[in-house]
Amino acid sequence: MKKEILFSLFSLCAIACSGPRSDGVDTTAETDSVQMTVLRLEQLKSKTVTVPLSSFIENCELLQLETTDEAFFKPWYTTVTENYIGVRDIDRMPYKLFSRSGKFICTVGSIGQGPGEYTNSPYDDIIDEKNGLVYLAPFVGDNILVYNMEGKFIKGIGTSYTLNKPKIFLSGNVLTVVHLPIAFSSDKVVAVQFDVNTGAVLNELPPTAYFMAESFDDEIFNTRNVSETFDFLSTKSDTLYHFDVNNNLIRPVFTMRSNTSEKLFKQYFQLNKDIILTGTSFLGTDTKTGQLSYYKEPRLVAADMKNKTASYIGVVNDFYGGIPVPLNVTTVRDGYFVQNIQPEALMEVIEKRLEESNCTEKDRQVLNNTLSTLQEGANNVVFIGKLKSEVSRKLF
Repeated sequence: MKKEILFSLFSLCAIACSGPRSDGVDTTAETDSVQMTVLRLEQLKSKTVTVPLSSFIENCELLQLETTDEAFFKPWYTTVTENYIGVRDIDRMPYKLFSRSGKFICTVGSIGQGPGEYTNSPYDDIIDEKNGLVYLAPFVGDNILVYNMEGKFIKGIGTSYTLNKPKIFLSGNVLTVVHLPIAFSSDKVVAVQFDVNTGAVLNELPPTAYFMAESFDDEIFNTRNVSETFDFLSTKSDTLYHFDVNNNLIRPVFTMRSNTSEKLFKQYFQLNKDIILTGTSFLGTDTKTGQLSYYKEPRLVAADMKNKTASYIGVVNDFYGGIPVPLNVTTVRDGYFVQNIQPEALMEVIEKRLEESNCTEKDRQVLNNTLSTLQEGANNVVFIGKLKSEVSRKLF
């Protein structure tokens, strides 16, 4: 069965919005019976509001991953579940699986071109604790690869066509895949759904023009932070979408508009059901070389859908002495905040924080205690906190 994608590109560009309020509140538009939030960047106040990490997470722990040769990695994305930690390596290395106590369990699959192997680090992953399975989505291929918790290959769930940079979502026995259709190829779908038990294709969704990428340079990002919600961003279309897995529909939910003539890079991701975050930066001129080559002034925008407010924000980890926190698509995933960092890098962050004039005695005690637990040359340490499902109060 095939269904059309809701919301045409023409409608996306032609929507009529209610007037923005002076506090930079997001505005809502409705077209083709679909509601979408549009945030006007110019309406944001320039001041950045500092928000404690405890506003977004219920707790925070810092754990040491096991230090053995086979357990080392260069972290890219880290996936956390109740009992496991999975790490995708940025340096074309296989997937690593740890327990929640930090003990190394196994390498899942391997780099190669044989059955159950992938030619590069996986582009997405799901740890299915209930059924004892790990799903890995290779950068390019015609299969989503399935392994057991010992890292052994079980099966591939595949198509007759190539999946480019696929992102995956598991709901019951249905595996939904959104990928990057390339305009010059024979790609005929932007999404496909499988029965995980039989591997049968249940639904396919043909792409519209605003999903067709001109090259492999575009990206797809997702977080899966909201229960039963498949959120994703395709950089080709500049919009945050939800995939309605029950009805095989893609719905636009959020975008940002700006009147600037500068090139604005935006990366949307959903923190919980109320908060949508946008990493923003402008393409600027390198002061040393004079070349237009680097995104400058990265800033984080938070849109609170419940309280109808929006602001630039900076986040500090108030559980660990007020050190700065990076919130992006690599650190808030699957309902968790997770910061995977080398101990040496964390030492530098802590020492810098200790030098700041607003560092309280309480903060200093926490920071020095944390410093005493870190060892140079050891494997990475990981901050982990369970994300709150909604905001409990107005933050900005």
